[in-house]
Amino acid sequence: MTVLAKLQRSPFLDDLTPDDRRVSRVLLTLPLGVVAALLTAVIAGLLVFLVFLFGAGLGEARLMDALRGRVPLGGDVMMVMFVLALLAATNGGMAAAFTAVAARLHHRRLRSYVTAAPRFRWRLTLLGLALFAAGIGPLLLLSVALDPKTATITAPILTISPSLEGRAAYAVGAVVLLLLAAAAEELVFRGWMLKVLGAYTRSPWVLMTVSAAAFSAVHFDPNLDANLIRAAMGVGLAWSVLRLGGIEFAIGAHAANNILILLFLQPMSLKPEPPHAFPLEVLILAPLILAGYVAMAEIAARWTPLRRWSQVAVA
Repeated sequence: MTVLAKLQRSPFLDDLTPDDRRVSRVLLTLPLGVVAALLTAVIAGLLVFLVFLFGAGLGEARLMDALRGRVPLGGDVMMVMFVLALLAATNGGMAAAFTAVAARLHHRRLRSYVTAAPRFRWRLTLLGLALFAAGIGPLLLLSVALDPKTATITAPILTISPSLEGRAAYAVGAVVLLLLAAAAEELVFRGWMLKVLGAYTRSPWVLMTVSAAAFSAVHFDPNLDANLIRAAMGVGLAWSVLRLGGIEFAIGAHAANNILILLFLQPMSLKPEPPHAFPLEVLILAPLILAGYVAMAEIAARWTPLRRWSQVAVA
């Protein structure tokens, strides 16, 4: 059986039934899910704001300035943690609320949007983190080295705090919160979306391309090169979900991408990226990134010791 045939017969899509093809349920999911997601985001964001206002002792003026993008975040651990916690809480709340509405309307368990295995495979998430650091990490470093705008940036982990304790707190907070943020995006753009699309087509290319295009578009980035990189990443992550039967590996690889950037490549910023000229090297870098994601998924799927340790086979 070819790899594409295995993607087409992915265990992640095995539980789909004719009921999942009811257009009315999908159309109802969108408005109800969005309303539930927005309400949850407001509540989660308010809770984070109050925790940092009263628990961490940050002033209201500083927090509001951070939300408006007026405070440079590159050298303030607590402000970076506030922004990361806010993003993780709001994105996580929105994703959970939206998929909970979808699960309710489609009469399925929320876990079905996460994995085909009996339970969440944490080892597979750790494997995604590790393989990304070893495989895709060097490509990210290369892309930064080739970009004259970022080649001179000092690693944020070295500038965020003068003390070792502050740097350690920044690293731990970034890893935990970026894992949550990545899980939120994977739950919607790979978990829910692949299920919805899989009810109408089993073509791997349609499933991966549409989910990747939506993933890239939702970032509202005006730069074509950034959208191409995100699209390549989206196709690769969708490949891993179909190949391994769940979003666990994708969460780890997605989080590793963001962790590597925030710790070693670019400081935290809420300001949108300004438009810039299209760098031609992206035409080479994007296919390499896609190939890297596919290779990571295939290593996890084919290498017997890793299959057993990460519980790929239980899906």
